[in-house]
Amino acid sequence: VGAVIGPKGRTKRKLEELSGCVLNIDSKEGVVEISSPNKKDALKGLQVISVARAIGRGFNPEKAYQLLEMDYYLEVVDIKDYIGKSKKRLGTVRGRLIGKEGKTRHIIEDMTGCDLAIQGHTVSIISDLGGLEAAKVAVSMVLGGSEHGSVYKFLEGFKRHNR
Repeated sequence: VGAVIGPKGRTKRKLEELSGCVLNIDSKEGVVEISSPNKKDALKGLQVISVARAIGRGFNPEKAYQLLEMDYYLEVVDIKDYIGKSKKRLGTVRGRLIGKEGKTRHIIEDMTGCDLAIQGHTVSIISDLGGLEAAKVAVSMVLGGSEHGSVYKFLEGFKRHNR
């Protein structure tokens, strides 16, 4: 909840300004209430929820604001669905997904046009629909144990077909 408020309330104010919604945040209970003065645009409220989730999952607010656009989506992938509950395996798989000096993560982001946030046992993706599907496939390939070279070839094929 603190991340949604931001330093001196800046993130909350900007989100309200961009969305036209009003956010009432109860920090003690961890509850965010969203109200939209424009009743005809109920979708805005759902988009604000996605922005708040993205910020909570570790995205920079500036990247999360993309979710206020019509064709951007947030997908959260639970790494535990692929590896079970092993903390040791979680660290290994997160390391594979990030790659040496962030290489794998950057390649997935560059080839699909998405933004990734890896936090705890989740991988969060913000992208348009085409990039989102390709990024999800690439992430699941890495989580499933595919070699990095295979993942990169898949991404090169995606990029070639979507120029």
